[in-house]
Amino acid sequence: MKHRGLILGGLFSILLTFIFLIPPASAAQKGTLVVALDSLGGQNMDPILEGRASHAHFQAPMYDSLVGFNFEKGGIGPGVAERWELAKDGLSWTFFIRKGQKWHNGDPLTAHDVKFSLERTMSKESVASRSAALRRNVKNIEVIDDHTVRVNTNGVQVHFPASMSRAVFQEGQMMPKKYIEKVGAAEFRKNPIGSGPWKFVKSVPGDRVEYEAVDYPHWRGKPNFKRMVILLVPEESTRVAMVRTGEAAIASISPEAIKEVEAAKLKMISVPATMQAVYYLWGTYRPDQKDNPVADIRVRQALSMAIDRQQIIDHVMNGKASWPMPFATFGYSVDTDTERWREWTRKAFRYDPKRAKELLTEAGYPNGFDLKFANTALPGTPYMVQIGLTVADFWSKIGVNIKYKHYEWGAFRALRRGQKELKGAASMYRTAGRPIAVARYTSGFMSKSLSHLFGNTKKGMNLCDELCQSFDKLSLEVIQARDPDVRAERTNRMIEMVANSWVAVPIIEGMGYWAINPKIVGAFNPIPGRHEFGDVFERMPRADQKAWR
Repeated sequence: MKHRGLILGGLFSILLTFIFLIPPASAAQKGTLVVALDSLGGQNMDPILEGRASHAHFQAPMYDSLVGFNFEKGGIGPGVAERWELAKDGLSWTFFIRKGQKWHNGDPLTAHDVKFSLERTMSKESVASRSAALRRNVKNIEVIDDHTVRVNTNGVQVHFPASMSRAVFQEGQMMPKKYIEKVGAAEFRKNPIGSGPWKFVKSVPGDRVEYEAVDYPHWRGKPNFKRMVILLVPEESTRVAMVRTGEAAIASISPEAIKEVEAAKLKMISVPATMQAVYYLWGTYRPDQKDNPVADIRVRQALSMAIDRQQIIDHVMNGKASWPMPFATFGYSVDTDTERWREWTRKAFRYDPKRAKELLTEAGYPNGFDLKFANTALPGTPYMVQIGLTVADFWSKIGVNIKYKHYEWGAFRALRRGQKELKGAASMYRTAGRPIAVARYTSGFMSKSLSHLFGNTKKGMNLCDELCQSFDKLSLEVIQARDPDVRAERTNRMIEMVANSWVAVPIIEGMGYWAINPKIVGAFNPIPGRHEFGDVFERMPRADQKAWR
């Protein structure tokens, strides 16, 4: 009997050990996460061949970036590199690569892959959105050892690490050196491998991309679903219906679908601070526009005061938007006094039609004036058209005679390049949520930038007054300031200069909108400021793991 008890006791201990070693069913990877999107961009799986924001949906699951996210606050955080340091002379950045990372074929990810990836992104073959900027900014790249890489820059580039994160751009995505050199670029594009938490399975152009979860721990998170399918479903009502029936677990939606989603008792995720809907006033600095009413700063300020932003938030956006801060400024913005700007905005962006009419009278336009208005919506934000219509209606109420014209985004982009039809006109525009404001300011206001809202020195033009020259000088100081206190002071001056000009005026701060089937996907948090879920899919629990409250 004594031996029998010892045997039974031993068997019981083995059984307990076996139970605790095997994870519970709820923790095992199982099921398929189906995601319905309105756009898959170019659906190119090679990072250097995709320059549109959609890459953050379908490339992000399988590719890691050199710099990652701050998942709680938004903005940048550790990625493939655990940390990074700026040299004392400001002319190089050293990135320290986390150990133990591997590609989907089992090869280790090293500093050699980092150098290869950045150089491939900088190549002339690359169409990545900021490949040209990388070529200008990077002098050369050195591998110090397997886990250390140094990027030598042309001049001081204090925000270089941010440009290596999908929180800002896509150019920091990592690609496997050994694999690509072995199979060639053509084969890599057919059968790509990455180092992310999802492995590529298949891409059907214009239809879907399929993935399989890695079955080992990953620094971004080990997926809870076994497989994932991202579907292209352009029609919004179809996407919502798919989530309602369980054919899809998640779908991107617009504010127009919010009521339908709530009526279906689905969950809705609102990702905060993903964009600002703004309006631009084009060419106000041009001599041939000196008699245009919008060349007068009082008129420009009156146009802002005529807009009831809260009404747009409540009725156009169904309450799923918020009051904006100045242009390209968000709660997670770095080098910025966000509390100052939040307080400033409440007064500066107030709805005051009486004062607006007084300003028009002071400027010599008591009976209003004619204003050309180009309404458009960037891809993924169709509600901008309705915002634009509402803004035009508010302006008409203070006597402005709106000469309205709607443009598809492709047509408007072409219009923006030459700006001949836009000079002296207003238009809708959008700025995406990014932690570094200066990139948006330089592309919008510097005299050699695409939009050059303060002046134009491109192609031999010499239209750059004192404001324009001051901004050009200040923006370069922001980019090169190594002292964070100096950089913050310069950044706030830059924001102030633009805010007080009233040529690029935020209307609302928008969100990203998603419908969720709570019977399939459990409760999760998005990354503030990042509408796309490519870096969130692996963090999503199944419904049996974490129920929604």
